[in-house]
Amino acid sequence: MRKTIFALFTLFSLTAAAQKTDSSFTITGAFTKMKSGKIFLSVYRENDLINDSAKIVNGKFSFKGHVKQPTQSVLFYKDETGKRENTMSFFTEPGNIILTGAGDTLTNVKISGSKINADNKVLKSMMKDVDAWEDKNGELFDEAYKNKDKHTMDSLDKVDMDVMKAKRKVVADFVKKHPGSLRSAIAINDNFAYYAEASDVEPLYNMLTPNIKNSPSGKKAKKMLDTYKTVAIGMKAPEVIQNDTLGKPLPLSSVKGKVVMVDFWASWCGPCRRENPNIVKAYAQFHPKGLEIIGVSYDKTDSKWRKAIVSDNLTWYQVSDLKGWQNSTSDQYYIKAIPANILLDANGKIIARNLFGDDLVKKLNELLP
Repeated sequence: MRKTIFALFTLFSLTAAAQKTDSSFTITGAFTKMKSGKIFLSVYRENDLINDSAKIVNGKFSFKGHVKQPTQSVLFYKDETGKRENTMSFFTEPGNIILTGAGDTLTNVKISGSKINADNKVLKSMMKDVDAWEDKNGELFDEAYKNKDKHTMDSLDKVDMDVMKAKRKVVADFVKKHPGSLRSAIAINDNFAYYAEASDVEPLYNMLTPNIKNSPSGKKAKKMLDTYKTVAIGMKAPEVIQNDTLGKPLPLSSVKGKVVMVDFWASWCGPCRRENPNIVKAYAQFHPKGLEIIGVSYDKTDSKWRKAIVSDNLTWYQVSDLKGWQNSTSDQYYIKAIPANILLDANGKIIARNLFGDDLVKKLNELLP
């Protein structure tokens, strides 16, 4: 299932002004071919990013700043229209990071003086074949999307899930070999923050050394694990109370059926909108047998939310707090990618999670024959 994910990277807080508590970093570059010009740096933080630029003089440049923890960053040039090109992703961390290479392309630039970037290089090497598979699948999907070939898109969605599983196997191998690396904790957060179970995360978290568990990324992984445990199969679904389309509070517990599906979606989420016809068909087939659905929207704009409900013919219960990714269920259920869903029995206990298309229909046939 192709998905819309809240964050592409595991990000850490960064405050340039708080120099007394933050550690300084210096990024120095030495290029042999790119002797002059301008180079740009974006350092990501929790809800925004810091942009900086530097002049390349005689092949050399530098950036300085302060970060509390290793922070995802992107080095890049800009084309004549001002758009990013020739990018390089790496981690900025306290200390002196040295970048060397030709400079005409950032792809082959070498990084030294940074433990986490050294570990990241190892992980990227281990992930090379899976990344190539993912890129190829993405190209095929883009072509199918351009041709409005829904059958192929649905098929490639399933491949996307296989890619996700393959990535997780690589991450598990990396964590096992590098339990004392901060990159391991980051990899767990990056790859298990959606469509995962506590049973997937717990063995990996337990491998981490105490100092990594106590790092911000380690604590984030623990929070994810603890939340997954509260919404695991067999657990009572936490209460959700948000306003319906009439502006009235509608508790999840008030929606009664032999099976209740909680569907997390948004009007702006392309994969969600493509999945909606499958849910419409499932609802038509199984509602007479006892299926109820409550949609929880990650929209911010009331009018767009309502328009999508009508346009997609979503005739079941709908609620939203209109806070986008800050929807209360995002932390409550650890929803960091949509579409997502859970199935509840008549007593409100979770019996399945994140089933789409044919897999959803198959499960509903078992539950509501």
